[in-house]
Amino acid sequence: ETEERGHRWAGLARAVGAAGRDRVHAMERERALRERVYRAFCAPRESFATNDEWNDYLEQREDIAFNLVEGIDQAETEERLRRVEVENADTIAANRAKEVEMEDAARPKASAMQIAEEEPELPEMAGNRAQRQKQLATLASGWSMELVKKRAIQEAFDCLVVPVMF
Repeated sequence: ETEERGHRWAGLARAVGAAGRDRVHAMERERALRERVYRAFCAPRESFATNDEWNDYLEQREDIAFNLVEGIDQAETEERLRRVEVENADTIAANRAKEVEMEDAARPKASAMQIAEEEPELPEMAGNRAQRQKQLATLASGWSMELVKKRAIQEAFDCLVVPVMF
């Protein structure tokens, strides 16, 4: 998904020229950093007793995001974010698994027979034959979204391993 977004931004970066390219890359960097921070700060509103506690939580989240984006106290800010990621490791992994499930549910399911039966509507679509054959081969090999989901969950847990320094 991140790679897909990167390609989208790359087209924009080429279109706006060298000066705009730097801004586009800065925007993509900020988006990625904020996404990382928001994934770590994943406590729902209901887990706070008062509005003041909730607002303090949001302020802490924004302080970390701002410092990372602007390059302020990088080492200290990264350490603060790592502590939050360790504290919320289970919730982060569960949220990532939910995202994968939602993405899987949103995709239309197609069987090998459905793909084989599809015919191109226009003559210029005849070049899709190789793509259809590739899809059929993929399905016939036993590939499924379930495998993708399991791998994403495993990767979510693997990325939460924090190195222990002695």
